[in-house]
Parts: sequence; structure tokens; C-alpha cells
Amino acid sequence: MIQDNWLEDVGDLCVTTLEMLNTKVQSGSVVTNDDKLLRDICLGYLYMLSICNEEGLISETHIPLNLKKNITIH
Repeated sequence: MIQDNWLEDVGDLCVTTLEMLNTKVQSGSVVTNDDKLLRDICLGYLYMLSICNEEGLISETHIPLNLKKNITIH
């Protein structure tokens, strides 16, 4: 069912976006306010997703496999 995968799709998009932003920081590129806002949105979504999972509000199958826990994004 397509609706079952949207949580995973958004999680995957957030992980990819955070990786791109992290690469931008590591390369020494200028980090804009929009970059920071996007980072906060992605981190907030992934945090909410992990809390929902821990509380049993969503099925384990909806959590992206590439979601890394206990990482710090600067």
C-alpha cells in the first residue's frame, strides 16, 4: 500500500538531505539560514519518527533502515 511507505520515504529524504548539508559543511561552503532551517526540519522529523517508534505508535517496518541513531550533525 502506497500510504504505508510515506513515512519511510520522508525519512529517506531527510537522511539524504542531512548528508548533503553535512558534505556542504565539511567542504567549507557557506551555510545559509535556509540550510540551517532545512537541517532543523529534517532533524525534527527524524526525532519525531524515532520517538513514535520507541512508543510503539508506528510499525518497525516504517522506519528507514538507513536511519542512524546517536549521530551528531553540526
